[in-house]
Amino acid sequence: MPGLKHVPRPDARAVILGKLKEISFFSMFGNDEKVMNKIAGMCNRRFYRKGKYIIREGEYGDELFIIVKGSIEILKHTLQNEQYMVTTLDADEGGINVGEVALIDNDRRSASVLAKTDCECLIISRSDFIKFGDENPKAGLVITRAIAEQLTAYLRKSNSDVITLFSALVEEISPGE
Repeated sequence: MPGLKHVPRPDARAVILGKLKEISFFSMFGNDEKVMNKIAGMCNRRFYRKGKYIIREGEYGDELFIIVKGSIEILKHTLQNEQYMVTTLDADEGGINVGEVALIDNDRRSASVLAKTDCECLIISRSDFIKFGDENPKAGLVITRAIAEQLTAYLRKSNSDVITLFSALVEEISPGE
């Protein structure tokens, strides 16, 4: 038809590589085609329908999820087992990943992740990441260090939040002393 242009769809590999470059702990290899292709080779695609859980708090997990398309909600439970929303994240914001701790250890998930819309995810399993690190020790170490730095930042923020909450509690308990 006149006036209509055919816009070619990017191939799946280009989409995967583009998303990987948005993730902070992979982005440092953005110009290293060999390493990026090896990381892309670890990725599996998985789709989640709106309202389905991607991760459930308290379950064991061994996969990192990179959100390619869609929106997710991060959910936590209170001590009374009531669920509350921590935040909403959208793949269009770029560089959205959850579950990176699972690449380092195989422990229980600290939060739930719910598909707010239909979602497409890239999945990297812990076993594939460990194999990648064994075969590519320099890149594996750099990525592991970057994940550790990210986790350290989360821990520092959590510590700060605990101090803020403690101070507010002290003020509430003993006002005007």
